[in-house]
Amino acid sequence: MADQQVTRRWLIDLGKLTAARSSHDEAADFVASSAPMLALRFPNEAFNIRSLEAVAAECKYIPTYGELVALLRAWWQAHRPAPPALAPPPIRQRGEPTPDEIQHVTRVVEDTIAALRSAVQPPEDHRPVARCLSREQLNRAYQRSGVQGPQTPAPP
Repeated sequence: MADQQVTRRWLIDLGKLTAARSSHDEAADFVASSAPMLALRFPNEAFNIRSLEAVAAECKYIPTYGELVALLRAWWQAHRPAPPALAPPPIRQRGEPTPDEIQHVTRVVEDTIAALRSAVQPPEDHRPVARCLSREQLNRAYQRSGVQGPQTPAPP
């Protein structure tokens, strides 16, 4: 929210640049009615010599409030200062590992390295066990459970 005095001074200067044929009363009414609303819409930084020149360059006469807001908004969006960069979040420091943690990690790493270097790994530990039923076992299981089994065509 801008200071109304800053906004009034900016509007008076705009009136001097654009109001070649306006009376003093018209210019005073324009400033009195527009300044509070513009001060609510824009910060003090929007009311400077560059914004004044940009808005005045687009106006042949004193602009209406809507025209003024549109022109100043366009200028402010293009020239608004970048917000300050946020500081990075603090890095959470982890305490030193305990002797038990060091021992555990050391043992896991040694076991992993030994397993990778080992040429002999028992295949039965890694091979999946097949769980298959013969056709007769499957049919008996269906009968015991009372479920109708799938119909297979008779062999030719």
